[in-house]
Amino acid sequence: MNPQLKFALLIYITNIVVLLVIGLLFEFRPEFFPFHSDVIETSWKDVELKYQILYLGMMRTEGAGYLATATALTILLCIPFLRYEKWSYWAMTTIGFVEHFPTLAATYHVSSITAASPPWLLSFLLILSLMFAWFLANSGHRKHTCESQVSSASA
Repeated sequence: MNPQLKFALLIYITNIVVLLVIGLLFEFRPEFFPFHSDVIETSWKDVELKYQILYLGMMRTEGAGYLATATALTILLCIPFLRYEKWSYWAMTTIGFVEHFPTLAATYHVSSITAASPPWLLSFLLILSLMFAWFLANSGHRKHTCESQVSSASA
């Protein structure tokens, strides 16, 4: 595997790890995050039980989305990416965008109209990293294809 594909692989793995960590945090956290508290200007202990149930349910749903995305990227990385199947670069980048872009839009919107500081910058950086990984994978794929053709011709 050439350096471009290795670096793309590292970026995709980093995205997977971040998605897993965020997903697990959302799944197992017993209360909402501090920025949620900042948005509604109420501490967790002051939220009525029925609303706590609703918040945790929404958090678990969001966590499931992160975990599903991490799972899909892992499968694509472990099978078609490692077989140098070019469509997998598009698929991984698109699936990552589908998770990160709405999260970016929502968290940026919240940060722009409230005093809360949700982690919109993380989503933005993950989107940029996926774009860079896609670029690297495609350029590395071309290099890999050329090297394979040269090896086949000389054999």
